[in-house]
Amino acid sequence: MNKPLVTNLTLLLIAFIWGVGFVPQRIGMDFMGPAAFNALRFALGAVTLVPLLVVHKSVSLQAMLCRPTLGLGVVLGALLFGGALFQQFSLQYTSLANVAFITGLYVILVPLIGFFIGYKYRVIVWIGGLIGITGLYLMTGTSTELALQGDLLALVGAVFWAMHLLVLAKKSGNHNQLVLAFYQFIVCAIFSVVVALVSEDHLLPYVAEGYLWAVLNGVLVVGGGYTLQVLVMEHAEPFVASLILALEAVFGALAGYLVFSEQLGKAALLGAVMMLLGCVLAQLPGTSSAVKTR
Repeated sequence: MNKPLVTNLTLLLIAFIWGVGFVPQRIGMDFMGPAAFNALRFALGAVTLVPLLVVHKSVSLQAMLCRPTLGLGVVLGALLFGGALFQQFSLQYTSLANVAFITGLYVILVPLIGFFIGYKYRVIVWIGGLIGITGLYLMTGTSTELALQGDLLALVGAVFWAMHLLVLAKKSGNHNQLVLAFYQFIVCAIFSVVVALVSEDHLLPYVAEGYLWAVLNGVLVVGGGYTLQVLVMEHAEPFVASLILALEAVFGALAGYLVFSEQLGKAALLGAVMMLLGCVLAQLPGTSSAVKTR
C-alpha cells in the first residue's frame, strides 16, 4: 500500500472520529460550560498519550525537553484552543449543522492562507474545493432563524482550524510528533482552564454523567483523532487534507441521524456526493499537489 493512500485513509479515519465526536461534544455541554468541557477533554487527551510517551522508543528525555518542539507545541496549542473554544461556544447559539458547515469553510481558508505562505494550487484543486464546499453547504443547510452570533463564532473558529492545519503541515516534520501532540493538548487545556475560571461557574461537570461524555471525547477525538492528525500531516498536502477532513460533516450528519434521529434529505445526500467528488478531483494524479513558490 503506497504512502499517499495510507495518508488519505488515515485522514478519512480522522474525519470519521471528529464527525462522531460532535455527539459527546454537544451533549457534554448539558453538564458543564464550553471552556470547562474543552479543558477536561484536552487534559484527558494528553493523559492518553502518557503511556505512549513512556514506552515509545522515539521519545527520549531530550525530545521531551526540546525547546523548538515546546515552542511549536505552544503555537499549535494556542491555535487548537482558538478553534475549539469558538466552535464550542458557537454550539450554544446556532445549530450543529451550521457549525459543521461553517467549520468546513477551512477547505477554502487553507488555500487562501496557504497562498500567502508560498503555496500555489492548480486550477483543478480550486475546482475540487469549490465543489466540496458547495456539497458541504447542501448537506448541512442553513436557516434564517439561526443566531448570527453563533455563526460568526464558528467562522472565527474555522480560521483557527485552517491556520492549525497549515502550521502542522509546514512545521511538524522536524519534531517528535507524539511529544508535539502532548504539548499542544496541555497548552490548549491550560488556556481553556483560564477561560473557564474567568467566565464559568464550574470547572467540572455538574453530575457524574458529564464525565462520560468528556472521557469519550477526550480519549477518542482528542487522544485519537488529533494525535493521528499530528502524525500524518507531515506526509499530507494541506489543501487535500482539508478536503478529506471536511468530510467530518458527513459523518456528523450520520451520527446525528443514528443518535438524535435527525433526517437526511435529498439535498443532504447530494451534498455528501459532491464532497466526495471534490476530494477525488483534488487528488487526481498530477493535479493535487501544491507547489511551493517562495
